Amino acid sequence: MAELPIYHDSYRPSSNWAKRLEAARQAHPAAAVLAAQPRWLPKWIAGLEAYAVPPFDTASDATTPAALERAARWLLARATAKPGDQRDALTMDDLETACRELVGEQGDTVQVWRTAAGRPQVETHQPAAPAALPVLLEMTLDWFTTDAFAELHPVEQAGLFHLRLLDLQPFAARTNTLVRLLSSFYLLRAGFPPIIPVAEEQSAYRDVVGYAFQMITQPSVELFARWLLAAYSLIETEQEERR
Repeated sequence: MAELPIYHDSYRPSSNWAKRLEAARQAHPAAAVLAAQPRWLPKWIAGLEAYAVPPFDTASDATTPAALERAARWLLARATAKPGDQRDALTMDDLETACRELVGEQGDTVQVWRTAAGRPQVETHQPAAPAALPVLLEMTLDWFTTDAFAELHPVEQAGLFHLRLLDLQPFAARTNTLVRLLSSFYLLRAGFPPIIPVAEEQSAYRDVVGYAFQMITQPSVELFARWLLAAYSLIETEQEERR
């Protein structure tokens, strides 16, 4: 399969974030990350909630902490079901389940996929027509199983997933919240903590999304890396309190 057009070397790191994250992962392996869940899970939910409002989502897309926790716990269980398996990948069924968990509908009544015009993320963004979404989304998820994608750092994988799903705008509602949630799959799968949005950095997040849609994706990757390092600080606090 040909590479998707947005994936270039522009996301390659210019700082030492990869080394710092690897040192943190060595010091706090996957078991320690999961043990510290009581510390970081509420922060993750609060961070997702803080960004689930304009300008990132519409007012009608606002969701409750209970719904966010339900969806976050589902993703955590899904991502850690096959520890260390870098070939484990999200599927269309997974995306549909995540949407239902967030919306709170277990039956068939919820509309999962977008059937109307998408919401542009930047001035020049034109989301795909609804009729094209099934094929484009299948192609995208397929690319996320390739050797080229597997060779990337999990933070880079999360960054590319985040950009491509924001580009496609696949869900009928709560797309941006779902994308920010699901992007953590690649970190959790690799034994890292999730990407916990920092409420005070909404302006920085808005800026990196704008850069990403100009094919300059390095800033978003480095922002995610910084948020991950902050999550590791929560884990260290948890460990110190248990000593």
